[in-house]
Amino acid sequence: MTEKLPYLKPLGTLQIIAIVTIVMGHFWIKDSIFLINSCANFCFAYCGFFTARRNRFDSTYGMKDHLHFLWTKLAKIYPVYVLALALCIYSGFQMGDIQTLNLKIVAAHLTLLSPWIPYAGYYFGYNAVAWFFCALFFLYILAPVVVRFWRRIPLMWQLVLLIMLLVLEFVGGFTHDIPSGGIWFNAYHLNEFPPLRLLDFSAGIILYNLSQSAWWNRHKARLTPSRATLIEAGAIVLTIALYPLCKKYLHAYCYRAFCSSFPMVATMLCAFLFTSGKDGAISRALSVKPLTTLAAVSAEVYLLQLGVHFTLKPLFVLCGIAQYPVLNCVIHLAALFAVSWLVHRYYTVPLARLLTPDNKGHNNAK
Repeated sequence: MTEKLPYLKPLGTLQIIAIVTIVMGHFWIKDSIFLINSCANFCFAYCGFFTARRNRFDSTYGMKDHLHFLWTKLAKIYPVYVLALALCIYSGFQMGDIQTLNLKIVAAHLTLLSPWIPYAGYYFGYNAVAWFFCALFFLYILAPVVVRFWRRIPLMWQLVLLIMLLVLEFVGGFTHDIPSGGIWFNAYHLNEFPPLRLLDFSAGIILYNLSQSAWWNRHKARLTPSRATLIEAGAIVLTIALYPLCKKYLHAYCYRAFCSSFPMVATMLCAFLFTSGKDGAISRALSVKPLTTLAAVSAEVYLLQLGVHFTLKPLFVLCGIAQYPVLNCVIHLAALFAVSWLVHRYYTVPLARLLTPDNKGHNNAK
């Protein structure tokens, strides 16, 4: 289940582009809620797709196999997750944002329960982006049930059910207001609530099932490189066009961004899966060695973004460049990738190999 397939490289590059967009949206892009959530949705769907591809989850798959699967996932990401939390706490103390350490919040993070607690101090506490891994691990726990559920349903009904769910979420996002203010359950917590991310995860699983169908491969066989390039370019243009049309409605309601960004995510994933192996110009560009090398450190880039940012912030003030956002962005991204590569090369991979001696060659923390 680890064969080299043509869509791996472009999809991996799209994922790191999505993560870099999230980083820029957190610090430098204004009114970026819709953009950030679209990219987060893409990453969940990406994980759903590769979970279905790499694991059979058939009748011979038992509890021992699942515990091994979960341990492997933890070994890849949890050490970086803890390191990122420690870095955020350290930088918080250095900047004076943290006066006393709240052990309850730390415990919620360490047990991956922070997004389940409807209080902003928990799901946004210390390392505010850590909710993604907490939600993802919940989806990994349910993966055998979810993958088997969708495989039992005929492909046409999978697509119908998925479209119905997307429409309901999309319409619901614009017709039901959940205030983003307040301390307890609100729009921001709903956006990070793990069960809601089953939809993105399921979308990735269904896309994998679709990519294995005879209908998909029959139509894909007719593609030429020029047509593949046209489809890829059309997906990118449509995604860019949807952004200004939607973002003005989503400024105050984070969960609306979560609901309404699915068309963008589905368009990008479908297009690049459909054109994989057909020598499209954009897929070729996304498969070059420098980009695929960056994609290998995607988990580290995502989890370490806040710690690196808050560590660099006082240095920017000290050097007198804090008022130059473009320069800050360039230095921050360069430092973030450098730190992520070092952590991946000398911490994540060796520790994952140590914790999972029967799994060789872990090169990607996702």
